[in-house]
Amino acid sequence: MDPTTVSTTKRIFQIASSIVFCFTVAGLVFGFAALKPILIDSGVYQDLCDEYEGYCKAQDTRLNFLFIVASSVNNVSALPMGSFLDRVGPRTASIFGGAMFGLGCVTFALGIVKPYFDTYLIGYSLMALGAPALFLAQFHLSNAFPARSGLILGAITGAFDASSLPLCFLKVIYFATGGTPSVKTFFLFYTIIPVLLIVQQITFGPPTIYARPSPTLPLPSGSAIASLPPTPGDRRISEAGAPQFLSPFRRNSSTFSRVLIPETPLRQRRMSSSFSRISYGIADDAGDEEVKEAMERGTGDGIVGAMFGKTVGQQIGSTWFWVMELMIVVHMTRINWYLTTVSTQLVYYTGDVGLADTLTNAFIFLLPVGGLLSIPAIGYLLDSRPTLDVILTMALLGFFFGLLTMFNTTIPQLIGIGMLVIFRPLFYTAISDYAAKVFGFETFGTVYGLAMAMSGAFGLVLTPLDLLTKGPLHGSFTPVNTVLLVMGVVSSATLAFRVWSYTRGGKVRLEEAEGREAIAEEDEED
Repeated sequence: MDPTTVSTTKRIFQIASSIVFCFTVAGLVFGFAALKPILIDSGVYQDLCDEYEGYCKAQDTRLNFLFIVASSVNNVSALPMGSFLDRVGPRTASIFGGAMFGLGCVTFALGIVKPYFDTYLIGYSLMALGAPALFLAQFHLSNAFPARSGLILGAITGAFDASSLPLCFLKVIYFATGGTPSVKTFFLFYTIIPVLLIVQQITFGPPTIYARPSPTLPLPSGSAIASLPPTPGDRRISEAGAPQFLSPFRRNSSTFSRVLIPETPLRQRRMSSSFSRISYGIADDAGDEEVKEAMERGTGDGIVGAMFGKTVGQQIGSTWFWVMELMIVVHMTRINWYLTTVSTQLVYYTGDVGLADTLTNAFIFLLPVGGLLSIPAIGYLLDSRPTLDVILTMALLGFFFGLLTMFNTTIPQLIGIGMLVIFRPLFYTAISDYAAKVFGFETFGTVYGLAMAMSGAFGLVLTPLDLLTKGPLHGSFTPVNTVLLVMGVVSSATLAFRVWSYTRGGKVRLEEAEGREAIAEEDEED
């Protein structure tokens, strides 16, 4: 759909609504660290404990299982939700996502726990299922104002990064008021948000995806887009002299940072990263060479185009895919393991329940806020440095996060938490960037979506790890954390070596070619 056929006011309201709903819905399930103390205080799964126990291992394991399943559902559903969006369009996908999320809220609020029927588990999983359907359907709104696409993307993905804050605020209010509102009241009341989302989509939501015009094509002189002045640094001049508008906010972070590209007669595109075609200023009809040239700009990244033009089967069977998959599986397991067990880990390492609670509260608020504030730094890193440097940065952050969070003193724990707060958005952003650069946009939805789905399924291993820690390891988190730390180093080193060996080989081949060319020129002169 051509954005110029829709009024400026309507498009602004569409974008504003998208930001609000992404903030309140898209990543709510990842605020589990804030929700868990409320569920414990409310006696959820208390029947698993003996009468004299206020809180027990069985209850903790069952609560952790809620988040483990929901996070897996969230990641696994990204691929089918992207395909669903391609078929039905953003309005229907958003309505579906809102309906699933609303149904999840109601189901969660019922609070029924039977041997084979657990509304907490079903409800939380439905919320996790509805979130990507909604979130993925919003990125095309960046095309509503192409000259401001990066800024819009930054706002949408930033809203997602901060979307666990509603549960953080709930935790503060709940314990400040002595247990008000109850879990049931909060989630029943929260269904108002998906209802408003559905109403918004029906009344003025875009029925089809906004298409991004080619930057080399002239815009109608009277169009709303043409009348927008470029921001400083937005305007670039192509070799042909045609104006191109690229936002300085070219890359943004998110657990699901993907852009949906509409199908064309020549290509079928599902999802791309939030710093893909739109954030690189690449038109929908651009070919591989145009894509490669745009993505290499500024960084001289030697991996761009490594698997362009290959079939999906060839790409998935390549070492490029499997070193990426190893990185995703290991680090998503590390991140979600910490998110699931943060309060228990802090009690174990510090030995002080009060201090652990303070550190947990700091983590709960730093995770969304810190992730949001780190976007400019992450964007600068990705914009100005090659992929190898980004991977090495991730490796260092991941290493120190894993190491420092095993200390038993406050300062190392706080620094370790700070490392994770930065590492998490950088990881998701950089991995998506890697996939876009290596595999291209034609197959991005399938390749990256499959990688995320596989890692989501693997995430169910967190439950056995939880049982292992509580059982044979007698509550010690160090063995599991140490193994995950070592695996993180290995996976980072493997990916870094694959990138280094490829770029090094390219430099050698280039030097050899330049040498042969110089010899040929000397022979001609002789």
